[in-house]
Amino acid sequence: MTTQALKTLLAFSLVLIAGCAPVKEQLFDWGLQAERSMSDLNLHYVEAGPHRWAYLDSGHSNDSRPVLLLLHGFAVDKDNWLRFARHLSDYRIIAPDFPGHGDSSYLPELTYGFSQQSQWLWQFMQQLELSSVNVLGNSMGGGVALLLAQQQPQAVNSLILMDAAGVFPPQQSEFQQRLAATGDNPLVVNSKQDFKELQAFALEQPPFLPWPATDVLAQRAMARSAINRKIFADIMAETEQLRVSEENLQWLAQITAPVLIIWGEQDRVLDVSSVEIFRQHLSNTESYILPNVGHAPMLEVPQLSAQLVQAFLGQHN
Repeated sequence: MTTQALKTLLAFSLVLIAGCAPVKEQLFDWGLQAERSMSDLNLHYVEAGPHRWAYLDSGHSNDSRPVLLLLHGFAVDKDNWLRFARHLSDYRIIAPDFPGHGDSSYLPELTYGFSQQSQWLWQFMQQLELSSVNVLGNSMGGGVALLLAQQQPQAVNSLILMDAAGVFPPQQSEFQQRLAATGDNPLVVNSKQDFKELQAFALEQPPFLPWPATDVLAQRAMARSAINRKIFADIMAETEQLRVSEENLQWLAQITAPVLIIWGEQDRVLDVSSVEIFRQHLSNTESYILPNVGHAPMLEVPQLSAQLVQAFLGQHN
């Protein structure tokens, strides 16, 4: 066989390997582990309440650094924080997967609304003996963080809301309008095309994802579509009750921790007009609206987001 023929055969073999799903999964997992290592985050598991929690941790139980607890949004997971976390080495970073998300357990007979997630989060914190933390929540994670700060004020040193759920914005977002008009939920992925459209919809500045990350993430999101629909239905059922009672606004008034609000001006999921509602009902806030940023500042502008968080935490730790 000639040298050229060998090169052709090798190239053809690599193409076949590249198209193999298990190989893509392995390559993705290697890349993910490298990203975690660059952020000094290690994967752990703990039993807390009815669930087995997966979480990333940059420290240990005797770590003297202040704790920054990072709470992800709906239908994503703890690894959304990797590139953001590496800019905050002065803090012990703990980033869990909420039950029903990522590598944490899911029990279909349970309800996964904000209130229940907050109770489970408190059980997780108790299991890790976290007595005083700074909490940062994005989207769904922000809604859970608000409840935690209201229900366990002694445990929350400061609160950071990043494009957070928890109020009804005066101006409906594109997501809310679409959901009301058609029932279509772009946050639940049923195909590779859905995943690509979700990235464009949620993120004004999508981060670089090396091959084969997009394919693997799309496949994993598709595999969780039924779970995500159930969790979203649980969240919406609780949200509709709050729309009538306005109890969520009463909760905000009870929060005593200092609050930093960071919001992407081009957020299509939760409209930036939410910021004014938070300002009206929280007693101690500062806020930043970031131009040309969508629903996930920690992914789109991780260094800038971390700088804002670092400055705020420096005042309160």
